[in-house]
Amino acid sequence: MFLTPQRKARTPRIGLALSGGGVRGLVHLGVLRALEENGLPVDALVGTSMGGLIAGAYGAGVPLDDITAFAVGTRVLDFASPDRSWRALFDQRKLAPKLAELLGGDELTFEELSIPVAVTAVDLETGELVILDQGPLIPALLATAALPLFFAPVHHQGRWLVDGGVLNNVPFDVARRYDVDRVLAVAITPNQQFELTPIPGHQRSRGLSLGGLLRLNIEGHDWRLPFMIAEAGISLTQQLVNRTRMDVCPPDMLLEVSLPGVGMLSTDGSRAAVDAGYHTALAHLDALKALAAPISPAWHARWRCFRHRARLAWRILHGPAYPMFPEVGE
Repeated sequence: MFLTPQRKARTPRIGLALSGGGVRGLVHLGVLRALEENGLPVDALVGTSMGGLIAGAYGAGVPLDDITAFAVGTRVLDFASPDRSWRALFDQRKLAPKLAELLGGDELTFEELSIPVAVTAVDLETGELVILDQGPLIPALLATAALPLFFAPVHHQGRWLVDGGVLNNVPFDVARRYDVDRVLAVAITPNQQFELTPIPGHQRSRGLSLGGLLRLNIEGHDWRLPFMIAEAGISLTQQLVNRTRMDVCPPDMLLEVSLPGVGMLSTDGSRAAVDAGYHTALAHLDALKALAAPISPAWHARWRCFRHRARLAWRILHGPAYPMFPEVGE
């Protein structure tokens, strides 16, 4: 009787999907630090907005210490210059050379990266999600971080592109396209900690004029409050979209980082964001190590996929004919 030798266990290829979030997106640097310290590999990177910027720099081989020093030492206003085209508040004239300085030049292409990288953007005219993974790197990074209203759209590859987070803020489904066995998605929970109750005796200002903002600052109020409220509203919409995508194409692991009190335009939350990502990753280290464990036979993966689709189909079949979306809370 002949015994078939067992196949040698294969180390899985891990795809890392990094969400957007402005300054809050710097949690990804802490997560990458924890992965590096524990020898957990990253074989492909997909990111949007701040996650895309970090993916591009890390995939280019820039040391994590250098990326972190650059991020913590740079404020949003350091690379924000007024947009002369009136398409947004700011343009990317200052951001492009700073990225070139970090990357060691402005000629780098996706094909030259040491780790495969893709970033996402949205075609402003067609509404399509655009995956950028070929050609020059810096224009793609500018496009994925072109948050509407704040930064002007970027004309790249014949399209007017804006921040990929508009349609897909955690691109874990995109990561499946890059020859990986497992996908780790990193997201930040919405920031909803701010004070909305009027202060007794406070006189209302005339609104959000420049003078009004200055008066708010003098009177001890946070001039960023309207932006934080808008950010919270956008985050709730993104969460709803992500939950729907989780049903269709879930990552193998979703690592959510809580970052209360830090907004996406925060000027003093950079180090807090990095630390939060690091400590959250360490708190889930066992699960992260299990993600990098040798993969099961191929039929196991196919069976898991079949079970997931069967459960989804069963839920749809036995659900209401016309369900409310999103569901109404109790």
